[in-house]
Amino acid sequence: MAVAGSPLVGAPLFPTLMRLAVPGVIGSLLHMLLIVLEIFLLNRAGITALAAIATVFPLIMLAHMLSAGAIGGAISGAVARALGANDLIRAQAILRSAIFIALFGGAVMAVFVTIFGSTFFYWVGARDDVLIAANEYAQIIFFGVPLLWLFNMLCSVLRGAGAMTRAALAMASIVIVYSILGFWLMPSQESLVNVSDTMRAAAYILLVAYAAGVVTVLALIVWSDQPVRLSGYGFDGSTVLALLRSGLLAGTQSTATIIYALIATGLLGRFGVDWLAGYGLAVRLELVMVPVVFGIGGALIAIVGAYAGAGERARAIEVAWRGTLANIVIVGAVGFILGLNADWWCDGLGSGQEVVAHCSITLQILGPFYGFFAAGLGLYFASQGLNTLAWPVLGSLLRTLIVASGLLLLKFDWFGTPEDILWLVACAMVVYGVFVVAGLRFRAWRT
Repeated sequence: MAVAGSPLVGAPLFPTLMRLAVPGVIGSLLHMLLIVLEIFLLNRAGITALAAIATVFPLIMLAHMLSAGAIGGAISGAVARALGANDLIRAQAILRSAIFIALFGGAVMAVFVTIFGSTFFYWVGARDDVLIAANEYAQIIFFGVPLLWLFNMLCSVLRGAGAMTRAALAMASIVIVYSILGFWLMPSQESLVNVSDTMRAAAYILLVAYAAGVVTVLALIVWSDQPVRLSGYGFDGSTVLALLRSGLLAGTQSTATIIYALIATGLLGRFGVDWLAGYGLAVRLELVMVPVVFGIGGALIAIVGAYAGAGERARAIEVAWRGTLANIVIVGAVGFILGLNADWWCDGLGSGQEVVAHCSITLQILGPFYGFFAAGLGLYFASQGLNTLAWPVLGSLLRTLIVASGLLLLKFDWFGTPEDILWLVACAMVVYGVFVVAGLRFRAWRT
């Protein structure tokens, strides 16, 4: 029998998972479409714009990972557990706290990138015109990054309540606005005055699209049949601290993932701007897989968290394993297929034969190992429902350390080609997935 306040507890697993995961995956695919649209529009400005975006993109993904996957995931899990325990007052307090954390966290990140962003871009290989273009884009985007944080945190509340369709509708509003404004206002190559014009236009259009998304998700939250609604004023400090404790632990994984991406980008960037742009295009597939995994992961947070809140831990763990297996199959299949047919991804997005060739080599090596990446990341999301994040975080740190060893290997001339670096990255993926699975299976999730 379902527990009042959480229809997820006691409901048939497969239909419930599909009902939540399908709109979750659709929302993730819409986010992927937004990323692809941006690449397509910037591709018209040439290799400088693509290389500049490749250096800024990891920081943008960090903002998404923190606000949607880490702290946002902690919020989803907390909402799900509150509803599983039939505690609507706590669920509403979590919503108010989420708004405060989003505005504060976005402001902190804006200041950080304003001060240190240029150093990051230079470290990962941006030079001369590429560095100028990256700074132009980042200064605008991160001035308005609280909008991105607020949108993702509000959607996290919806996902924790099981309202995946509403979160997907909010994402659709962003894609629609960005598409209309992007094709209308962004300069084409024929009318291009300089790359900076395109970078500034892309940044402003993305912020306007997220502003429209915030308006949409707020409207969906205040809708009459939404269980977690804006009620009361202010926020509870203890609730904020509890969410931050869990969210910042999860944020360690997000930060490690971005550091891993920055190190790998920096290692490949040492082989020239063509390798930087080509690897940047290829690695976007991995980073795009993050929201794809999150589509199912968001459903797992809601269902697993509801069972955990209702005191049914064994059932919560069973659901977590089943959902993670679905993630491994889907993402592993995408990686394997594109590893064998890299031109399907690279030809449509690349600018220049060398860039496309390097993108293809990257996918051919890394693609077949994406299933291990999906295992580690999928279990990270499931762990947010059970509040057992230590093993996924440790696995992510281990992956980062393995890739960071490439800095020493290059220093001592033990690695001589970009392919050597790519095989090191592939090894790190395998270790990451196996470590997280073993740690949860034999330690945290023993029943």
